[in-house]
Amino acid sequence: MNQLYGVKYLENQRSSAYKSTVYAMAEIVDNSVDAKASELNIVFSEKEDFSGQRKRYSLERIIFTDNGSGMTEERLNGCLTFAEGSGKNDARIGSFGVGLPNSSISVCRRVEVYSRINDSSWKYVCLDLDEQQNRIEPGYDLAIEKTPYFSDYKIPENSKTIIIWSKLDRLDVARSRTLAERANKLLGRIYRYKFQEGLTINLIETNLTDGLVKFNNKVIPYDPLFIMEEENFMTSLIWYSAENEDSNGKTPELAHLPEFNSIFYYKKYIEGCPRNMNRPLFQKLDNYWDVSHETTFGGDKKFKWSIRASYAYSEIKNPGVRNGGGTKIGLEIGKKMNGDAHFPSGNVCFVRAGREIDSGNFGLYTVTDEKNRFWTIEIHFDSDLDDLMGLSNDKQSVKFKAINRSDLPDMDELVLNKSLGAQREVLWSEMTEKLKRAIKEMRQYLANYASQFIELEKSFKNSNGAVGQSLPTVEPAVMNVIPRGSQWTDFQKSEVVDFLKDRFMHIPTESIETQVNQFSEGLTKTIVLYAPNQTGKLFELTEKQGKLITLINTNHQYYKKVLEPLKSDSRLKIFAISIELLISSFSLEMDRLILDNEDKYEEPLNRFLIQVSSRLEEFINDSNLRIEFSEED
Repeated sequence: MNQLYGVKYLENQRSSAYKSTVYAMAEIVDNSVDAKASELNIVFSEKEDFSGQRKRYSLERIIFTDNGSGMTEERLNGCLTFAEGSGKNDARIGSFGVGLPNSSISVCRRVEVYSRINDSSWKYVCLDLDEQQNRIEPGYDLAIEKTPYFSDYKIPENSKTIIIWSKLDRLDVARSRTLAERANKLLGRIYRYKFQEGLTINLIETNLTDGLVKFNNKVIPYDPLFIMEEENFMTSLIWYSAENEDSNGKTPELAHLPEFNSIFYYKKYIEGCPRNMNRPLFQKLDNYWDVSHETTFGGDKKFKWSIRASYAYSEIKNPGVRNGGGTKIGLEIGKKMNGDAHFPSGNVCFVRAGREIDSGNFGLYTVTDEKNRFWTIEIHFDSDLDDLMGLSNDKQSVKFKAINRSDLPDMDELVLNKSLGAQREVLWSEMTEKLKRAIKEMRQYLANYASQFIELEKSFKNSNGAVGQSLPTVEPAVMNVIPRGSQWTDFQKSEVVDFLKDRFMHIPTESIETQVNQFSEGLTKTIVLYAPNQTGKLFELTEKQGKLITLINTNHQYYKKVLEPLKSDSRLKIFAISIELLISSFSLEMDRLILDNEDKYEEPLNRFLIQVSSRLEEFINDSNLRIEFSEED
């Protein structure tokens, strides 16, 4: 007899907070993925009955089959026992040991499990909540030999594990077709990376009355980053939109010109592609794509996580119209941001072991701002961050919330604090900072697209509708050079120098090398570079591949009369480094304040910086301040 929790516990456990039937189904998919299955079939078996003269269909069973590794008899005997999982592993999705029984009883009152290893005989266990009432002690019978009825359920002969849900009393839909439609989109999103690794999920509807297969559809990936070229959820829509005019894809007064018709732009995304492919609709954000970050606690406990960010190409954001969000493509992209009752969604996604756990806005952006639909960010983490991220045992959510660093007490004290709450605040504040920087940069690109399109529109209207020249749009390329860890090798330093030299060609290589060395040794809070600009500001802050760069304006008098002389004398370089540290710290804190509350701080702090820079320049000029060295020095 396998020990089980009490009957009352099971009945109460049925109310566990699965967001939907599809999310409960995802728990079974997780087990198949962990068993290295390459093919998973989900069969919806309906039965016919009559209500008077009217024929009715209702979902009778849901059958899951996979060709994974199968279960040993010992493992099978524990598969319906709560908390008998296989433990944490970065290669595994599951770890809590409650997925199979918990998800099953949340949907049905009877779950049957068949499994075998290689070509051994089938073994079988079953949990029926109604039968529990007749047992002296709660539990389910030991595994017995039993062969499933392949013909009844359209089960492939190469199956290794079969799970059957029946007595379906807690479904959130009545018809299998509706459930399949919801599963296609949501499972396509949750397992998008697994599909790219070779996983196939088939959704099959059968009729128990005559055994006929009504449909057999393969789940296709839903990529919220919109960078996939292989067949994905947007493929058929982009092909349709490239071949059919959209009434919301035309600019009034200029609709007769191809440059102001969305079909003209959408054609670019199918050019040279077979019908089951498309070109990416979004582009990778240079400095926030596969960039690894490291959070350290107590001096030696390190946790790694990475970020991926993408945003729309200009032709998707403004496909011949000011409001690209109103086209069929734009509206579908909007569902990625807002979701709906059966498709929870948001622009920020958390992905663990190649499986999406959660998505939402997490207080990082306003969902009513249409422009926000045109960007997406993923945070990827491994099993060592499960507790800090607050991963739920049903793998439906994380507890992350946006935390501004300025709202925290002493950061040094928090880093040394071993409590879970303190460590979460440190981790989440670092994630929040990176997320806000990425969002700010992408929104700026999107705002530039809008401005460029307005100028293009004006130029055509001013020329009385004559064909003009499209404004060029510079799309950044992906770079991967900033070292991922805290210890920099000479080769990594060289890569960073080459990268920065390519971006700031006017800055001498030796100067870049010096600043990279100082930063890698922890002497400055950001990489400090010297570059001329006409803004009048003494400095500005930017970010490249996860590293912050303070650009000090070489046109400013403070640089010419103070910093440059200090830097040129070997005996006084330490003073220049101290000033660089002061300026880089100031730029970093100013930037963080703006990230914490852009609406409140951005305009006054930028105005303050311009005023301080101007007053400093006036003071140096009026006082004839200059650092000089005599030959005796």
